[in-house]
Amino acid sequence: MSCFDGLEFLLDDSVNQLNINLLSRMLGQGRISHAYLFTGSGIENLYMLALSFAACINCPYGGCGNCPVCRTTLEGTHPNILTVEPGGNILRVEEISNLQKFMGMSAYSPGRKICIIKEAELMNKAAANRLLKTLEDPADPESVFMLLSEEISSMLPTIVSRCLVYRWNLEPAREKKEGADFRIMEKYIDEGLREIAAESSIESSLPDLSIRIMEILKKMEEGIKTDLEKEVAVIKKSGYAEDDIERYVSVLKSRHKRQLAKFRNLGISNVFDIISAWLEDIISVKMGSGRERLNFIKNYNYINTNLKKVRMEDIMRLMGNIEKNRMSLGYSINPELALDNIFLQVKKLRNQE
Repeated sequence: MSCFDGLEFLLDDSVNQLNINLLSRMLGQGRISHAYLFTGSGIENLYMLALSFAACINCPYGGCGNCPVCRTTLEGTHPNILTVEPGGNILRVEEISNLQKFMGMSAYSPGRKICIIKEAELMNKAAANRLLKTLEDPADPESVFMLLSEEISSMLPTIVSRCLVYRWNLEPAREKKEGADFRIMEKYIDEGLREIAAESSIESSLPDLSIRIMEILKKMEEGIKTDLEKEVAVIKKSGYAEDDIERYVSVLKSRHKRQLAKFRNLGISNVFDIISAWLEDIISVKMGSGRERLNFIKNYNYINTNLKKVRMEDIMRLMGNIEKNRMSLGYSINPELALDNIFLQVKKLRNQE
């Protein structure tokens, strides 16, 4: 599949190579699924992946990258390809209705009709339910759906279960500074969890750690807002007609508002990942693993001395609660209260030995 060769953001590792081999084998055997879900870092990276795979599906040469089918597909202009994305902060039922109409019509040219849904996690309940029915009973059995999401934990589980899910390792979509901020957060959480587990007073560390984490996330959100201000300033100096400037600024603000809403979920989900990794280390030590197998190597002696007697069922229950909170991101969850609750349960682990 030559269309994948030029994707510089696709890291050269075993996970991505396995994905490409599996997709290539499906194409070679003619076993194309009706629904795929691609997840990884950066929605535009995922979109280029989806277009590349769409080109491979319809290309008469298996994704050569040079024929008219490949070129128009990679440009996003092929008539058999429909891209659906949120018009604001939510992907609404109207967008899914347009998708259904497109999939119900005859193909404009030879090949399969393919619908790519960007930021699928932003579907509201009505849109998600309508898409679910479409996936269960597509108007055209030869049609293909590609759902793209940076964070599938907030998607309707029944939709995820009807897709072949491919997780990709991609170059980070954000600046290096964001990665540095997450490393600072990881340090705060690691040290905070140790303090919480060690202290005799249950309440003492909880608010402070949760507040510090939310402050880091807020600081990172300010970076996104600064990006918006810079882009708006450039547009206002462009010399375009006033109506065009207003319209484009409105689109930019809508996109950034959507990015902020999604980033909050991604940030809290990252916090959950760090806490889960910390709990996994306790399990590893209890099972006799050496320090080299831990996510936080420097915690080996601490865990071995203070937490090795924690009951396995209590750790697994807490990890289950973390996943429940993760599934509620974007709905009714209050992130700070959720973190307080999880940290309180960490504190109770030692009390339940």
